[in-house]
Amino acid sequence: MKKQLIFMHQNYPAQFGPITRFLLQEYDVNIAFFSQYTAKNPVPGIRHYTYKPVSTGHEQKPYFFSRYFEMECTAMHGVHNAVVTSGLQPDLFIGHVAFGNMGLLHVEYPEVPKIGFFELFYDPYGRYSESRPEYPAPKPNRLRVPLRNATQLIELEYCTKGYSPTGFQRSTYPEAYQSKLSVFFDGIDTHQYKPGDVAANSQLPRTWPADARLVTYVARGLEAMRGFDIFMEVAHRVSQKRPDVHFVIAGNPKTHYGSEMLQIKEETFKDYVMKLHPYDLNRFHFLNWIPEPALVDLFRLSDCHFYWTVPFTLSWSLFQAMSTGCLVLGSNSAPVREAITDGVNGVLLEPYNIDALEAGMLDMLDYPERYQPLREAARQDMVEKYGFEVCLPNLAEFYLATGSPAAPAIDSTPTHGLSVPANIPYSL
Repeated sequence: MKKQLIFMHQNYPAQFGPITRFLLQEYDVNIAFFSQYTAKNPVPGIRHYTYKPVSTGHEQKPYFFSRYFEMECTAMHGVHNAVVTSGLQPDLFIGHVAFGNMGLLHVEYPEVPKIGFFELFYDPYGRYSESRPEYPAPKPNRLRVPLRNATQLIELEYCTKGYSPTGFQRSTYPEAYQSKLSVFFDGIDTHQYKPGDVAANSQLPRTWPADARLVTYVARGLEAMRGFDIFMEVAHRVSQKRPDVHFVIAGNPKTHYGSEMLQIKEETFKDYVMKLHPYDLNRFHFLNWIPEPALVDLFRLSDCHFYWTVPFTLSWSLFQAMSTGCLVLGSNSAPVREAITDGVNGVLLEPYNIDALEAGMLDMLDYPERYQPLREAARQDMVEKYGFEVCLPNLAEFYLATGSPAAPAIDSTPTHGLSVPANIPYSL
């Protein structure tokens, strides 16, 4: 009889899109997916169910210190009701633990193994966080940080086993539970994200001269956590010294993570940053969010790709850029060091050293032939270590081998010979 796998996430398909398609293609399984929202139409073969969080009756006046846990509890209740009502007979549950998916299923289905996707454990001590030091969260927000881990602590205790996409992310969890967590990256499509010519029918809106040198910046949101202001400071300096260089920014003018919006009066962080300098707006091109084919073309045109983050989750865009053969100038912080080895497959510089970042960007633009081996190494690393062909079979076997709470943890993430310490401080 086919195994019945049940996936859960607040959004469909989220991280689970590629692995669910792979499982359907390569294994004799049935897959159901429970989500509150749907970003894409479910692929054929996946039975999709929508759950609704259960109402508390006091959503308009939640208690500040417990409101996240309460929201997650209402989601747990909604997921529980939807799964029970579906009539499915699950053999395995797989879910993102931070959204409150599996909490009530541990009791309803005690014999069914449960795998948690553990993305990041909130840190109350400032070693890594959802805020930049320049934009600290208000004290009440900082005080409640340990409470925001309540749901994840429940899942660490009761799940059969779990995994994180990178070693750094796994290292943020309490040492007492790390033996229960493995490391499995989601994988990227290295056949789509590869070096080459821009498509003849490209969806990329090209508003810069054909012979311009391009510096690129890509982020889900133009926010402090991803160093949008740092990029713009460096780019402004470079623009004054290199008139042939244009700067292309892809991302929504929205803050998804961080506290900067509590401290500025502008409508967006982008608006705030754009007031800091008299930027030459003929050479700064804001594309907002662009479809994947256009993103591939943007990476192919890039002469230097800037990637900056505080110690936090790594963006898929970093791996996609490297897979396309981009020359990446990255911030020297713990998660980035897991993907980039300085001078081998990219360049790492101290996050807040604006002079060094400017000099590094100029050097990459001035001597492209010197950096060509780094582009080639970045592409090779992505194909050999982070492509779907490598990641998806390993993740699938991890899922399907699950049965015992005593299953040993596996670390499948390459570290390029570097250790990833659990509590590395973030240097300013």
